[in-house]
Amino acid sequence: MPPNHRRRGALGCLAAATSILLALGTPASADINPGGTNENGQYVANPAPQNSDALSPTMKKAEGDVLVFVKFKGQGAYEQTQPNEVLHNKQEPVKKQGEATSIKDQVENQARQAAQDSGAEIRYTVHNTMRGAALHGDAEKIRSLAGRDDVERITPIVAKKSMNAYSDIDSKAVQAWAESTGYTGKGVKIAVVDSGIDYTHTDFGGPGTKEAYEKAKTLTDLPDAGSGLIDRSKVVGGIDLVGDGYNALDAGSTPKPDSNPLDCRPEGYGTGGHGTHVAGTAAGYGVNADGSTFRGDYSKLTENDLKNMKIGPGSAPEAQLLSIRVFGCQGSSNVVMQGLDRALDPNEDGDFSDRANIINLSLGSEFSPADDPDSAMVDALAQQGILTVTAAGNANEFNGVGDTYSDSGSPANAASSISVANANGAMSVSDQLKIVSPENGIPLDFIDGTFRDFKFIDGDYSLNFPLDKAPADKLTGYVTLAPERNRDGCKPFTPEEAEKIKGKWVMLDWEVDYSYKVECTSAERFDHVAQAGGTGVLLVLKDYPAQQGFGGNATIPGFRINTAFAADIKPYVEAGTFKVEANEAYKKATHIPTRLDFGLNSMSSRGQHGTEGFIKPDVAAPGVDIFSASVGQGTEGVYNTGTSMAAPHVSGIAAQVMQAHPDYTPAMVKAAIMNSADTNLTNNAGSKYAVDRMGSGFVNAKKAVNAKVLVYDEENPERVSLSFGVLEYPLDGEGHTVTRNIVVRNMDSVAHTYELSYQYGPEIPGSRPEVPPLVTVEPGETVKVPITFSTYTPFLEKTIDPALEKEQTAMAYVNGQYQPIISGKRQYIASVSGRIIFEDANQDDGEELIRLPVHAAPKPISTMKVQGSEIQFENGKATETTVKLAGQDVNQGGYRSMMGAFELGAASPRIPTENLDLPSSQSMDLQYVGAASDAPALKAAGQNPNDGKIYFGISTWGIWDSMHPGRQLQVTLDTNRDGKPDYNLEVGPEKGLDYPLVKVWKANGDTWEITNRYPLNGAWGDTDTNIMDTNVMVLGVPLKDLGLTADTASSIDYAVSTNTWSNAKAGGDYVDATEKISFNPFAPKVWFEGESAGVPGLFADRNGGEVKVHRVEGEKPSALFLHLHNGTGDLSGQNGAAGERAQVVPLSEQQQSSLPSPSEPTESPKDSSLPGPSEPTESPKDSSLPGPSEPTESPKTDTSLPK
Repeated sequence: MPPNHRRRGALGCLAAATSILLALGTPASADINPGGTNENGQYVANPAPQNSDALSPTMKKAEGDVLVFVKFKGQGAYEQTQPNEVLHNKQEPVKKQGEATSIKDQVENQARQAAQDSGAEIRYTVHNTMRGAALHGDAEKIRSLAGRDDVERITPIVAKKSMNAYSDIDSKAVQAWAESTGYTGKGVKIAVVDSGIDYTHTDFGGPGTKEAYEKAKTLTDLPDAGSGLIDRSKVVGGIDLVGDGYNALDAGSTPKPDSNPLDCRPEGYGTGGHGTHVAGTAAGYGVNADGSTFRGDYSKLTENDLKNMKIGPGSAPEAQLLSIRVFGCQGSSNVVMQGLDRALDPNEDGDFSDRANIINLSLGSEFSPADDPDSAMVDALAQQGILTVTAAGNANEFNGVGDTYSDSGSPANAASSISVANANGAMSVSDQLKIVSPENGIPLDFIDGTFRDFKFIDGDYSLNFPLDKAPADKLTGYVTLAPERNRDGCKPFTPEEAEKIKGKWVMLDWEVDYSYKVECTSAERFDHVAQAGGTGVLLVLKDYPAQQGFGGNATIPGFRINTAFAADIKPYVEAGTFKVEANEAYKKATHIPTRLDFGLNSMSSRGQHGTEGFIKPDVAAPGVDIFSASVGQGTEGVYNTGTSMAAPHVSGIAAQVMQAHPDYTPAMVKAAIMNSADTNLTNNAGSKYAVDRMGSGFVNAKKAVNAKVLVYDEENPERVSLSFGVLEYPLDGEGHTVTRNIVVRNMDSVAHTYELSYQYGPEIPGSRPEVPPLVTVEPGETVKVPITFSTYTPFLEKTIDPALEKEQTAMAYVNGQYQPIISGKRQYIASVSGRIIFEDANQDDGEELIRLPVHAAPKPISTMKVQGSEIQFENGKATETTVKLAGQDVNQGGYRSMMGAFELGAASPRIPTENLDLPSSQSMDLQYVGAASDAPALKAAGQNPNDGKIYFGISTWGIWDSMHPGRQLQVTLDTNRDGKPDYNLEVGPEKGLDYPLVKVWKANGDTWEITNRYPLNGAWGDTDTNIMDTNVMVLGVPLKDLGLTADTASSIDYAVSTNTWSNAKAGGDYVDATEKISFNPFAPKVWFEGESAGVPGLFADRNGGEVKVHRVEGEKPSALFLHLHNGTGDLSGQNGAAGERAQVVPLSEQQQSSLPSPSEPTESPKDSSLPGPSEPTESPKDSSLPGPSEPTESPKTDTSLPK
C-alpha cells in the first residue's frame, strides 16, 4: 500500500484515505445533510464523532494501545496552595506540605481508579502544575473514562526529541561576573530537563575520574554529599523518570524511574551526554587547564584567563542545578510534561522551596503547533513564576535548512518561553591539516599584517572517512590540481587525467563559478578521485567557514579550505612540492575568526511569523562549536553545535538577571534579556535577519543584569515583542492604521527620558510602524506608549526579506546516494520586521539602551465574487452560459488576484473546535472539495485533450500558516474504478525546499513510488498565489501522469483526507476525510473557460471579467470557485458563514435553487450579487503546466541531521 509515513515528518492519512476509498460505495442521491449526498450526487462529509467533550478527536478514532494524558479537573498543588506573592516571585513558597501531599494523594487515587476502570497502566502522574495522569492501554477502554465527572480532557501524548569559553566572552557573561555587579546566578536553581547530568565531572565539582562515574552508575539514588561522587551544592537534586533503556520511539519501551539522574555515556549518536553538555554551558563551575574544578573568584577572571581554561565556566557558574532526566540513552521522550511538573517539587515531598526558578528545555518537536500541550504547560508554569528557556530547533527533520517557515515547533513556540536561536560567535573551532612539505610551512598573511610560516591549514575534515582507523600511509600525500575541464570533480576523470592524479590528493573547487550552483555531491567527487587512483581531496569553498559539514566517502580522506588558503598554497601545488598530512589528533585543534561574526547558523530554525499573533524566536546566543563537559570522561569536554547549546547560555543569563532582580517575574526577566540583546545578526551579504529568524538580537548579559527599565507589549506581556500579525487590507486606496500599546516600566530610583526610533529590517513600501519621539518615565512609574502601524494600500508590494534564501534544493537518499531531487523558488511572505530603539535623550552618543522587536505582515486582498446566487442556463438543453466576476481585484506589486473553478464534489460541516485534538487542526478540517479538467477546453480549441491536466480545489475551515510537514492533505485516486487505489496526490514539501509540493505516488503492485512533483497552486514562490496564511489550495497534475487518455475516457473515483503531526503521532488516522467522489476529467458535468491568470488551472479574478461555463446537457451540479486572493472572512460556520475565499454556486435552469452549505443549519443562500461588471473581453485560454522534476524512485532511507 502507499507509504503512510509512520516516521517523523510525515503523516498517516494516506492509509485512511485508501481505506475510505475502498470501503464505501457510490453515494446515493439525497438532500444535502451531514453524512449523506445532495440531490446532485455530491457527497457531504461527516463531522467528527460527537462523543463527550472530554475526548479529543484523536481519542475518538484511536484504536489499539495508546499513551494518553488524562487531565483531571482542579488546580495544581502549587497554584492552589501558594499565594499570589509567591506566584509572582515576591516571596518564598509557604509551607503547605499537608495540602500539597493531599492533592498528590488525590491525583494518584484518581489515576488508580481511572486505570482500574479502563484496564490501563499508569505511566506517571502530575499534580504540581496541573492534575493528571499518563495512561497506557486500549483506546476503546480509555475512552470510557470520558464519562467520569472528574475528567476534564483526554489527549494522546506526542514524543519530543533532544535538540564555551569564547561564548562567555561573546555573550558578555564574563563582564557580568567581573563588573561591580558580580552576578553569577548565585541562589538561583536551573532545572535541566534532558538526558541527565554527569555530576562526577569536575565541571560540576565532582572527583573527575572514570572510576567515579562507573561507581555512580551502580546507584539508584542521587549520592549524598559525603559520597565523594558529587558536589551537592552544585547538583542539589533531581530525578530519573525513565532509565537508560527508555525510548519513546519503541512502542514496547516503558520508563524505569529511579532517583539517580546520571547521564549516559553516548555510544555513537544518541541522547546520552546531551544533558551534561547543556548543564555545563548553563552553570558549570569551569575546569582549569590541569583538569581541576575552578574554585576561584569569577569577578577577577579575564578573557585571557577563560581562553586558557580547559572548559570555560557556564554563563551562571554559581547557579544550582536540578537534573530531571526524561531521555534514555537513545531516542525521544513522552514524559516531558512529567519532567516539567517535577521542576516545581523535585523530591515530591509537597514542599515547594526546592522548586526550580528556571527550566532549560533543549528539546522539542519540529513543526508542532503553538497549542501543543507541552507549550501550554510551559505557559502555565510562567503563570506560577517559573521561566522556561527553549531551543528554537535545528531543522533536523528538514535537512538542516533552518530558513523554513514554522520549523521551530513546540515547546519553543510557547508564548511565554524564551526561544533561543543559534548564532556564531566571534570565534569558531577548526580542524587542521598539517603541511609536511615545504618542511618549514608556507608564509601566510597574518591578521596583524605580518607574514609568518604556517605549518597547518585551518578547515574541516570530511565526515565519512575514519581518520582514527586509517594507516599512516593513507593520511599523507602530495597535492595536485584537478584538470581545468573538471575543476569540481563532478565528472569521471579520463585515463590520461588519472595518470596525473594517481597516488595524490586532488584540489577541487566546490563551485566552478560565483553562481553558487553546485553540480554534484561531495560523495560523487570523492568517488571520481578514488576511481582515478587519487588518495585524498582538498576541497575549496568560497564561503568558508561553512555552516554544515560535508560527507565525502569512506575510501579516501578529505579536507575543506577557503579560497584564501587555496590561493596561498596554489604555487606550491603547481610546483608539485606541497605535501599534507591528515590526522585524527588535528580535529578541533584551534579556533579561528568566524566568517559570519555574529551571524546565524544555517540550521537555526525560523519560528512563528505572526499568524498566531506572535513571533519566534526571541533572542540569539552562541551555539556553534560550544565546548562543554562530556559524560564519563572526568575532566574532558566535547564540541557540540545547535540551538540546544544556545539555550543554556540564556538560561544562565536568566539566572544572573534573577539574582540581580529577585522580584522580577518570568515575563520581566524575559524582557530584560530581550531588551538588552543589542547586536543584530547578518548573513554573508550583510543583510540583517528578520525577527522571526533571530529574535531581538544577540544576547548581552552585562546589559541584561543592569536592566532596570523594561519595555514589552501591553496586551501580551509574556510575549514581550510587538506583533501586529498578518494584516489583510482591501485595495480601497485608503490608509489603514492599527495601534497597540507598549509598556515602559521603570524599576529604577531615577527618572529616564528616551529618544525613540525605528530600526528597519525587511521593508514593504507604504508600511511602517510610527513611534513617538520621546518618552519619560519617573521612578517606579509605568507608561503606556502607543505604536501605530500604518499601511497605505496603493503602495503595497510583495517584497522579500533580503536575508531569506530565495531558491532552495530538496535533497534525499535516492539509489543509495544523497542527491538533489527538486529545486524551486521558495515560499515567503512580505513583512515589516525591525526594532524600536530607545536611546538616552540626555546624551549625544546615541548609544542604544533598550530595544523591542516589531513585526507585521500586511498584504492586499481582493473582494471578488461570481455574480449571482446561481448559474442559470436558458433551458434543459442549454450547455453553455457565462458568469461575470465583480468586486475589488488585486493587480500590483507582485500580487494578482486569481481564481480556480471546479465541479463541487463534497461539502463538509465545520468540526466544533472542542472536538479537535488541538484548535490548530481546524486548518485541516475540510470545507469544500472539487475537481476540474482543462481537457474539454483543449478539445474545443482543436488541441489534444490528452495534454490536459486535472485539478483538485480544496478549502478548509481554518487557515494554515504554511503547508509544512506538520500538516498534510492527500487525494487518493481509483482511476479504473476497481475499488483499489492507483495513485495518490500528497501535499507537502520535500526536506530542504520550503514550498509545498504535489507529489504523485503511483501504485506498483504492493509498493508505491513517486513519479513526479509539482508546486502546489501550479506556480513557484516567485509567482504569488497566496499560498501562506490561507485556507484554499489547488492541486494540479497532467492527466498522462495518472494514465488517463481520451481513448479510455471514463469516470474516476477520488477521496480527500487530511491529518496533522500531532494527530498522527497520537494515533489518529485523519483529521477529516470524504467518501469517494466520482469525476470524469474528459467529460465533466461542468467545465470552464476564461482569462488565464498565467498559472495553469487558474483564471484571472478581476472585476469585469467573465468565465464561460459549460455543462453536460441536463446536468445541474454545483460549481466551486476558489478566490485565492480574497480575505479570510468569517470561518466560524455560524449563520452560514463560510469565509470569503470559497464560493459555491449551483447550476440551474430555473430562478430558484438551493445552495449547498457545509455549515449547519443549512439555510437558503442570500443573494450576494455585486454591481455589474464592465463589458467582457476575450482572452487566451491557458493549458500549460510547469514542468515537473525528473522522476525519481521513492527514497529508501529517511535520515536527519544530528542536533
